[in-house]
Amino acid sequence: MKKLLPLTLLLICSCSFHSNPIKSSFNSNQFLNKVANENEDYQIQILLTTINNNKGEKIFKDFQYQLDEDQYFYPASTIKLPIVTLSLKKINELRSEGYNIDLKSKIKLYTENNSIKTDSITSFQNLIADVFLVSDNSASNVLIDFIGYNYFNEEIKKAGFNNTYLNHKFNPDPFVKSTWTISDMNNNIISNNDNQIIVKARDNLKDIDKGDNTFRNGEIIKGPINFSEKNRSSLLDMHNLLKYIFYPEIFDPENSFNLYVEDYDFLRYWMSRFTYEDLGQKYMDDQKYFETYNKFFIHGDDTLINDNNIRVYNKIGQAYGTSIDNAFIKNYNEDIEFFLTATIYTNKNRIINDNNYEYDEIAIPFLANLSREIYNLLLD
Repeated sequence: MKKLLPLTLLLICSCSFHSNPIKSSFNSNQFLNKVANENEDYQIQILLTTINNNKGEKIFKDFQYQLDEDQYFYPASTIKLPIVTLSLKKINELRSEGYNIDLKSKIKLYTENNSIKTDSITSFQNLIADVFLVSDNSASNVLIDFIGYNYFNEEIKKAGFNNTYLNHKFNPDPFVKSTWTISDMNNNIISNNDNQIIVKARDNLKDIDKGDNTFRNGEIIKGPINFSEKNRSSLLDMHNLLKYIFYPEIFDPENSFNLYVEDYDFLRYWMSRFTYEDLGQKYMDDQKYFETYNKFFIHGDDTLINDNNIRVYNKIGQAYGTSIDNAFIKNYNEDIEFFLTATIYTNKNRIINDNNYEYDEIAIPFLANLSREIYNLLLD
């Protein structure tokens, strides 16, 4: 028997699978309908790709809601997915140049912050695992120093992602202002030390200023924060990157990122882990993290996993009032799979940087309900 997921405030009604399942999900779920029709500037954008099997052939169909490639939203930690992808690409390039290095190889990290020297030994596997398990900023920032800003921006554009660029690291991180020197165990430096070229936002981007007022240094200052030199991605870029990763033979036959089968397997594995799985067991005693910490879709409004059969391969992001999930969702028992990418902005008091956003009340329940509602529509 096919198992329906619990839905918050589900309306009991007869609902067929209409031409756009996103809009159908709004019609069949009271909470989603309320949020979509509230007179608030939620800046919702949604992309959905359904996948059906037709005699062994995959049929992909795209749907969208308020997609606007000219509307800026802060990508937050979702941009860590292309950072990891390009890290795998660079590792392969180093190997082709003769370096004896792979994902599990030990690497040395060194930095100097306020004349205090810090060094440690880790591996790319450990860094990338932490990125997906708990969205670790420090691990992500090490990977940025490994590939370099210019490498990221040049290579992501070559791969066809024209609305994605990286200008800065992630906070909080005690070493955010430091630069990590990375070497292999033979002391060969493999990190990037190019002078960074800042990418500025296009003049026609909407909503590049966020908030009416800004909280800074303990006080509210009149005026917004300008995001023209902040990181950027677009919903379409995020969604298409997932397609590259999960169906490269269809969506990326040229292998834009120079990845091997084992690289794709590695990426997919860590994207799908719940917080406590595998290397994540080290987080079990940390009250900050819970089983579904890294999943907004399907599981987001519950700290416990409600269905282990549904795998959410994703990267979330949340900062400055913006909440995003970007995921490939699959139930192997029911043979249901789809791509879903969505963003919502919640900031009722219109003060930016005050950490007073309606994440728990609106944003996360919206993303969780949306994904569950679409999942249930696909079950029918």
